[in-house]
Amino acid sequence: MSSNLASSGTLEKPCSILINFEKGDPPQVNELKQQLEHGTIEQKIDALKKVILYTINGEPIPQVLMPIILFVMPSSDHTLKKLLLIYWEVIEKTHQGKLKSEMFLVCNSLLNDLKHANEFIRGFTLRFVCKLREAEVLESLVPNVRNNLEYKHAYVRRNAVLAIYNIFMHFDYLIPDAPELIYNFLLVEGDASCKRNAFIMLFNCAQDKAVEYLSTVLDQVPNFGDMLQFIVVELIRKVCKTNPSERSKYIKCIFTLLNSTSPAVKYESAGTLLSLSSAPTAVRGAASAYIDLLCNESDNNVKMIVLDKLLDIKKNNSRIMEELVMDILRALSSPNIDICKKILNIVLDSVTPKNIDEIILVLKKEINKTNSKEFDKGLEYRHLLIRTIHVSSLKYPDTLGNVVPLLMEYLGDSYLPSAVDVIMFVREVVEQFEVLRPTIINKLIETLSTIKISKVYRVATWSISEYASTIDDINYAINSINKDVEELLKPKPVEEVLESTKAKVKSDTVSVAKMIQDGDWYLASVISSSLSKLYFKAEEFEMPSQELNKLKARVMLILVALINLAKSSQISTSKSAYERMISCVSVLVDGNQRVKEIWLKDCRESFTQYLQYLTQKQNENKKKTEKDQQIKSNSIVNIRQLKSKRAFGPVDTEDDLLKAVGTDLMNKDASEYSKIYQLSGFSDPIYAEAYVKVHQYDIVLEITVFNQTNDTLQNVTLELVTLGDLKICERVQPFTMGPREKSNVKASIKVSSTDNGVIMGTIVFDVAGSVSSMSDKNLVILNEIHIDVIDYIQPANHLYTDVMFRNHWLEFEWENKIPVQTNMTDLVAYVRHISKLTNMGILTPEVHLSNDTGILSASLCARSVFGEDVLANICIEKSEEKIVGYIRIRAKVQGIAVSLGDKILRGNKN
Repeated sequence: MSSNLASSGTLEKPCSILINFEKGDPPQVNELKQQLEHGTIEQKIDALKKVILYTINGEPIPQVLMPIILFVMPSSDHTLKKLLLIYWEVIEKTHQGKLKSEMFLVCNSLLNDLKHANEFIRGFTLRFVCKLREAEVLESLVPNVRNNLEYKHAYVRRNAVLAIYNIFMHFDYLIPDAPELIYNFLLVEGDASCKRNAFIMLFNCAQDKAVEYLSTVLDQVPNFGDMLQFIVVELIRKVCKTNPSERSKYIKCIFTLLNSTSPAVKYESAGTLLSLSSAPTAVRGAASAYIDLLCNESDNNVKMIVLDKLLDIKKNNSRIMEELVMDILRALSSPNIDICKKILNIVLDSVTPKNIDEIILVLKKEINKTNSKEFDKGLEYRHLLIRTIHVSSLKYPDTLGNVVPLLMEYLGDSYLPSAVDVIMFVREVVEQFEVLRPTIINKLIETLSTIKISKVYRVATWSISEYASTIDDINYAINSINKDVEELLKPKPVEEVLESTKAKVKSDTVSVAKMIQDGDWYLASVISSSLSKLYFKAEEFEMPSQELNKLKARVMLILVALINLAKSSQISTSKSAYERMISCVSVLVDGNQRVKEIWLKDCRESFTQYLQYLTQKQNENKKKTEKDQQIKSNSIVNIRQLKSKRAFGPVDTEDDLLKAVGTDLMNKDASEYSKIYQLSGFSDPIYAEAYVKVHQYDIVLEITVFNQTNDTLQNVTLELVTLGDLKICERVQPFTMGPREKSNVKASIKVSSTDNGVIMGTIVFDVAGSVSSMSDKNLVILNEIHIDVIDYIQPANHLYTDVMFRNHWLEFEWENKIPVQTNMTDLVAYVRHISKLTNMGILTPEVHLSNDTGILSASLCARSVFGEDVLANICIEKSEEKIVGYIRIRAKVQGIAVSLGDKILRGNKN
């Protein structure tokens, strides 16, 4: 009702009026009286708006009540009548617990309006009746409200139903036959909105009557309006939950509603169908409805919710999702990258030998789309597609022959994650599938000159040196590498070499020489070792000594050029990289056989063991996930108190019920209590405390307010303000508290990002019977509530790989470096302490966490509910019986990096 006030014109908050009864009415009040008594319609409207605003802001003007009744209430102007209803809604209608005598005059006016000839006056008067909570007023209005059920206009009838509903909900003795009355009304009513309101009333107040009516019109439900269908679905779910034997009666109706034109009805019907039946037909129908919503709805929030539902279906009905995976792929047309990411995750888990070819075909088409200039999803989408093809094709190697050539075209991609993912995929394939090696190695050598990223070039040259198996491939590889670094081999002074290199870089491609010239000595060392390894392989073939010497000389020439450039460069050279290049020359000169064996055999064996470890880790994670999802319905829950020593042996000292539940109730209670915040002091007139419930995207404050005085407190108003990315969704409405009374209120706060936030506020109130004014004694300032960032992040070590970690570490802009300050002496224990403190998962394998060397480096990662990733690297060592080192946190947004850093600093102090 209050919204009508704002729609009737622009309002400004008036200046404060402090009413003093002893000295007479202030001039402002007298002016308002004059306007209400003798003003024009427009003046009366403006004056009434001001009175309403004063009242809403906690400064009622009781002196104008009678002028309003005498001079405004008789008016037939519709705007004035609407404002009057707002005024009756916001004013205090009782005095010392009894209805004011003036309200009886108001009742007479309301009775006349409920019989008014104009249907709109009747309708909005009925809407006002819905908000009345004074039984004495409602008692006289009930007969006229009932009569409006038979009025010719649907607007009046549907509001009459709502009025009867609210009266019955709060004062059922005023209209005890309301369910029967509405049921009979529903049987003869033809208007959809009236039927909806009537059915809602029966659903909430007389469920048996609602079920009775539904049974008579079950075949007509598909023709109902979407709002009525929505309530029907909710009723069916509620009935079947309390009475499972009724499922077969309603399941056909739910199936028909899966084809509803309303997305809301379709969504609720699918969820209800899953709750009613686990049969494959029902699951398939519900999943198809969700997929239809996923493909046709434009709202991204709806798509994300539907994808979560499909993930839940996949957990218990993977075979059905495998049948529908091609339909899910249609939703890749969405421009939102997060939606595409979730879709591809579902697809990745639904790949089978039957659908792998179709899935790969669709993904190849999507990759080809990314080459278009008009494509707007960016390079990250291409990376997701490449990653999906990578993982799915490794599951079923028969597709690799078609997949590998396609992906190798993107080795020259300038987007680091895509190119790195492709080269890692290629490296894994050449190791595991020997039959594909010749083709892949030849293609890899061919594409060397197109590679723009140092890491990709390093892995490519390493793979070529490890898996090149013919003398032709060896010569081809050395020639290709020689061509890429030829600018560094020219017999010129270093300064001229650098200048010529810089000039060449102005072309469309970035050459390898430019990377080395810019100080990438690690790349230079990898090229040196790869060339050395290629020469060692060439020695195993029967080649004329003259040709072998020429090959050795070419390799030595490249190595010496790289070493000379490193020595003369003004850019600092990595000591380990420089020593690696020197060692390559030494091995080529000395020809130590043991060193050759290490380079040619041990490196390959280490990589093979690494892949085996990754495969084992994936299998363990998969088994763990399956074990967590497995439900053993026949498992015995042993209740210690009910055990018999004679029948079952000695009683366990451990509480088996707690063990079965899987949680420690004592710790749980302690955790729950930690969410309670004391907002005011025990000596304040109002004591308040809040219980904070953190959900995925919002915070709910359950605030308990105690009136510690012997007075009745009116207009008790809780005002909240927030700092950080928090937003108050709805304002707590003012309320009244009796002496020593307790009240509970709720406030909902929306969270938009992962960051620490602060909630502050005050409680303002009036003391009943005292002068209505604002002063310090009527204000209680509340303590702050600090929202912890930890509530919004979850470990993500199961989502990350080493490659992803390194790529994101380079991409993320914000870094927070925290020195280690702790009394702990165990390195591994400290890493686990930080993991628990920050709620971040440890990515470093367990076998690599050890105190043996006195030095430890570990990687941690987490993801927020908003999709924000945060990474951490712990580098520590044990020095003189204490731990020293640094923790570096990197994130894409500043807030989460700063917040976790503060959390670690506080944890170190504790």
